Amino acid sequence: MDTSLVCIDVYTISEGDTLYSIAEKYDLPVSLLMKVNGIDNPYNLEVGLRLCIPGTEDQLPKPPEVCCMTHTVCPGDTLYLIAKKHGIKLDALMRANPNIDPYNLLIGTQLCIPQ
Repeated sequence: MDTSLVCIDVYTISEGDTLYSIAEKYDLPVSLLMKVNGIDNPYNLEVGLRLCIPGTEDQLPKPPEVCCMTHTVCPGDTLYLIAKKHGIKLDALMRANPNIDPYNLLIGTQLCIPQ
């Protein structure tokens, strides 16, 4: 596994942010956040400054699934049954439809069915 660091996210500093609060949010050491972003004084953060949030390649967000068709939710549908019907994995269906509540599928909702 490659353990070299890459930016897995970019965080824009807002009023009231501290390096400690940002590091805690991303579960990182403050020293690593300072080193990666070339910060010498952790008490002098500029609002609007964009910080690289370091991580490893395997933490990068996965590319979005490509939709090849849609499925209209019908009464009795579950994500599992929809995935099975279309011959895809449940996690692929969930990644392709990140804004749905899997516990409250609304009848008539159009779901993306990935390739």
